[in-house]
Amino acid sequence: MTLVVSKPEDAATAFADAWNRHDMDDFAALFAEDANFVNVVGVWWKNRTEIAGAHRATHETMFRNSRLKGAVSSVVELAPGLASVHYTWTLTGASAPDGAPAGTRQGILLLVLKEEQSGWRIKVAQNTDIVPGALVLPSDERK
Repeated sequence: MTLVVSKPEDAATAFADAWNRHDMDDFAALFAEDANFVNVVGVWWKNRTEIAGAHRATHETMFRNSRLKGAVSSVVELAPGLASVHYTWTLTGASAPDGAPAGTRQGILLLVLKEEQSGWRIKVAQNTDIVPGALVLPSDERK
């Protein structure tokens, strides 16, 4: 593994870069061997091999023409050598299972990263679609 991520936030931008190049070897290299990833529809992969295999398959089909664009929205140091990163994203160019254009999607990716000898690696990823029109209560009504 030659990919070195020197700051937690760089993992999110490297995630999008590998996605857009459809390079699932570089994509997989961002994850720790024992990483967990829950995607936007609740599929849960429990190691780097499963994460890589699933993404390889979808990048040969529904995501082969997709483009992921976004920005790091937050970086929180949880403990020395442990951080969380939120990445807000927009996905275009994906196709539905029947091959029709899937339309534009937006979401938020949460990454929990651990600093290892080889650099920062994703230990946990949770991806969430933003649902247009979802009810959001003012903060004082959520109590």
